[in-house]
Amino acid sequence: MWNRSKKEDDLPQKPAPAAPPGAEYGREAIPMSAYPTRPADFAQTRSGAAIGKSVVITGHILGKEDLLIDGRLEGDVDLPEHRLTVGSTGHVQGSVRAREIVVHGTIHGNMEASERVEIKKNARVIGDLKAQRPVIEDEAYFKGNVETIRVDTPKPAARPAAPAPQADAQPPLLPSEPKPEIRRG
Repeated sequence: MWNRSKKEDDLPQKPAPAAPPGAEYGREAIPMSAYPTRPADFAQTRSGAAIGKSVVITGHILGKEDLLIDGRLEGDVDLPEHRLTVGSTGHVQGSVRAREIVVHGTIHGNMEASERVEIKKNARVIGDLKAQRPVIEDEAYFKGNVETIRVDTPKPAARPAAPAPQADAQPPLLPSEPKPEIRRG
């Protein structure tokens, strides 16, 4: 208007691009994949420690976090409040104690879990198993004894029962009443 030159006024205006029919402005497009989503593996979504494929450990492991073993361990594992996962390349030679134990690889030793033990397809376990909920999938190799732990819920303490009235018993006397005499003959 004020600082325009005549040349700019003479140029033809470009029309605005036409919107496709039914399009609404102001909405943001959400990209959608044509492939169905795949649930993540449980062991990958939980945080914790991991022993890699090339790692060999000799000794006792005691921990306070979840543990994934993909390497080789010669010794015992003690994770009383956490989950132990033995990966498909993992090999444990020793006893295992944890809240949950999931085996995809090999364990040579006894296992004890306060909740559950899962021996997955193609896993190899030689040793006794003690758990509240043991699960052994088809095509898994297991040699040993299985003991199911029964967790009893604590029962409420029984209240002492009031003494039952006896047939010969007489009702209590008031202090002002005289005591009756009982003659037995």
